[in-house]
Amino acid sequence: MKVREIDIDFSQAKLHWTPEDPEFAQFWNGTSTFLPYLEPFLNRTVRAGIDMLPPEMTELREDCRIFIAQEGRHYKNHAKLNAFLRASGYPGLAAREAKMKADYERFEKEKGHKYCMGYAEGFETLGPIIASFFLEGARELDKATVDDPTADLWRWHLAEEYEHRHVANYQFHAIYNSYWYRLWGICYSAPHMLGYMIGTGLYMINEDRKSGRIKDPWRSRLRFAGMMGRLFTYIVPRVITSLHPKYDPKDLPEPKRCMAVLEHAETRWARKPASAAAPAAV
Repeated sequence: MKVREIDIDFSQAKLHWTPEDPEFAQFWNGTSTFLPYLEPFLNRTVRAGIDMLPPEMTELREDCRIFIAQEGRHYKNHAKLNAFLRASGYPGLAAREAKMKADYERFEKEKGHKYCMGYAEGFETLGPIIASFFLEGARELDKATVDDPTADLWRWHLAEEYEHRHVANYQFHAIYNSYWYRLWGICYSAPHMLGYMIGTGLYMINEDRKSGRIKDPWRSRLRFAGMMGRLFTYIVPRVITSLHPKYDPKDLPEPKRCMAVLEHAETRWARKPASAAAPAAV
């Protein structure tokens, strides 16, 4: 694990960054819109748990700190993408985002740390599975027409979801060690998030159909149904496997091209030092 100073420039980004499959792009665009609320929630939860770890768990403490730094860079880049999405229309996004923001605030205020930790562990169980689908199972990304900053954002983000896949799980077990509560976290967090992801993606797709950005609504529906079918065919058996009492996220196989994606992100999108970004004064 390492912290990568990634700062993606979306000035040339396209709304439909998979132009032959705009429904795929809009599903992931919709997913992006709630991450600046989810990931700070995850960070606050993991940060609160660091001091609850046994003193000898120094390696896990450091992994937690790297996790927090990685997630922080994720949501800051997604916030920039989301500004571009709002500027592209979609007036209903604000209310959808506000609902998720309110949910995470309510969890922290009313439910307590164990509840938040169970949710975080549930999300982080789903994260590397979705990452593997995106990196090796999403055929929409294999087309020559896909060359966009948003594709790089998601590849980098999801590769790091795989990289820090063990952190929330290990922290949860070190503090609470409850198999049944862990199952609850997965069973609650997965539909809570996937419901938002699918619903918001469909909202944006329907707006595009109304405006004419997406032509031929019936072909669009077929493409979306095919994408969802492949997504759930991929993730459901892997989620079921993750429910085993001896599940260890470190045993998950590395997605294809995972390290190449991370190297590409650092080569293309590493934050430039201030001295390099601006000319020296004369």
